[in-house]
Amino acid sequence: MKKTVRKGLKHAAAAAMLGMASLFTACGGSGGGDAELEAAIANAERNAPAGKRAIVETHIHFWQTSRPGGVPWPTAAEGPIFRDVLPPEYSAFAKSQGVVAAGVVEASGIVEDNQWILDLVKNDPFYSFFVGNLEIGAPTFTADLARFAADARFVGIRGYLTGPAEGITLSPAQLTNLRDLADRGMTLDLISRGTKNPKSQVQALCTAVPNLRIIIDHLGGATGPTVDPTWEADIRRIAGACPNLYMKFSSFYDMYAPGDVVFASPTNLASYKPHFDVLMAAFGENRLIWGSNWPVIELHGTFATQIAIAEEYLAPMGTGVRDKVMYKNALAFYRRHKL
Repeated sequence: MKKTVRKGLKHAAAAAMLGMASLFTACGGSGGGDAELEAAIANAERNAPAGKRAIVETHIHFWQTSRPGGVPWPTAAEGPIFRDVLPPEYSAFAKSQGVVAAGVVEASGIVEDNQWILDLVKNDPFYSFFVGNLEIGAPTFTADLARFAADARFVGIRGYLTGPAEGITLSPAQLTNLRDLADRGMTLDLISRGTKNPKSQVQALCTAVPNLRIIIDHLGGATGPTVDPTWEADIRRIAGACPNLYMKFSSFYDMYAPGDVVFASPTNLASYKPHFDVLMAAFGENRLIWGSNWPVIELHGTFATQIAIAEEYLAPMGTGVRDKVMYKNALAFYRRHKL
């Protein structure tokens, strides 16, 4: 590894111990416990702006289409989001909405783009955790994970998205990599919708590696105004069978949008509530975790409206439930912490 990269990692680890990054790193490592988590929660509450309850963002993307080589995604076909998307843009509006800390999720399948993100946010403790993107089962997985794990903000990966082509097979190589994640107290984000990572395969994964914390992104593939009985049965089954599985309460607009294209999704709670109710009943208040999926959501609606929908849904359940979903569960999940 180049000296400059080593130096960057050292600086990043030091920065992660300052300011808002303490929300996560104070809970990190195999010794993280309830006392540390409670301290992180108290810190989040202190940093909420006046008149707002704290929010921890768990799903945003950054990319720079103008840098040499560009990016594999988005492409020009995605229109408005095919542009440079960098931290100052998000920070400018998110903090005023109550976001006290944010986690970046890697959108690129290029291994070295993980380091690009870590370098991009290394001097801004507001961006206090990072979910990388590595191909599970790849020959370089172990070495790549060890390298990126040297940075305290690297808390897990998003898997089975850009590869491998065969998806979840639980081959010996995949199981070795998944157990490596679990042994490090890291997390795994997954997409499970349509034919992408079917719920039965996700359940097999959760069962095979029961000490790995796993989260399904973006409402688990919920679609349309009416709850599909098969989807509901799958959701209830995997939630009940897998105590190590969580659901990301994120990217609401995807329920109606026909892909990553410009489309105006509904802005009223009633359009989403039936699916929200299924997810709340299945996963409960302790295993739902809010996230935005910005800037992708801008294809279909606004950041502020998506938060408003979440807040309206959670309000009748009381601030205790609201705070778990909007920030406390995120603090417990996205940290180096072994089950």
